[in-house]
Amino acid sequence: MSFDLGFWWEEQSISPAEAARKYGAMVEGGAGIADEHPALETFYAELTSRFPDLTEENFEVSPWAAPLYRTSECLIVSISYPQQSETSEYLLWLASRSGVTCYDPQSGKVYVPKGGSSATLELADGSVIDGPSQSDVIQVLGELSPEDWYVILETRPGWFIQVGFGVAAGVPAGAYALEFKEGAEDKHFRAVVGELPRVIDAFQKFLSGDTSWRAGFQFSRVSY
Repeated sequence: MSFDLGFWWEEQSISPAEAARKYGAMVEGGAGIADEHPALETFYAELTSRFPDLTEENFEVSPWAAPLYRTSECLIVSISYPQQSETSEYLLWLASRSGVTCYDPQSGKVYVPKGGSSATLELADGSVIDGPSQSDVIQVLGELSPEDWYVILETRPGWFIQVGFGVAAGVPAGAYALEFKEGAEDKHFRAVVGELPRVIDAFQKFLSGDTSWRAGFQFSRVSY
């Protein structure tokens, strides 16, 4: 016996009947049912960093009753009943934070991401923008100067991307020190960037949950 949940991205809320139809088609292996979206990739990466997929080596401690079913459009999980409560609670929290819709076929309920954003933009003058938009990101980065020399975009505690401008950030005048951190201290990285548009692109993708921006930089680990 297992407790199953389906996850995919929706541009807007959908009815339980529509969610049930999509879930059924996904279970049958259908394609073209939901749009591909970076939010689902982010959700999957964070989920498996805490609960890796089921293997012969971890089956005794894994919360999964079966291997994860993953396509570019969806993720379907089967949770073992003894761990159903704790695991599903975490999954629903992570889905909401990641912007992913969840469907529970047992109850027929649809869980949609909460409105708004938990992200914050912190500026060098001490001001903070709650739930920043992509336009906010463009504006504050465009205003970087020797006086207003840094911006930090945090999506949850310990998960952020930040940039420092010029000498105050320990890089040559006119250059940018770009850093990102994913919770743990050993997941804090830094690169020196010469062009502002590349910094803006990285911030915008970080805000949307798209991790593809990392490939364009040569990062080194930050030592504490």
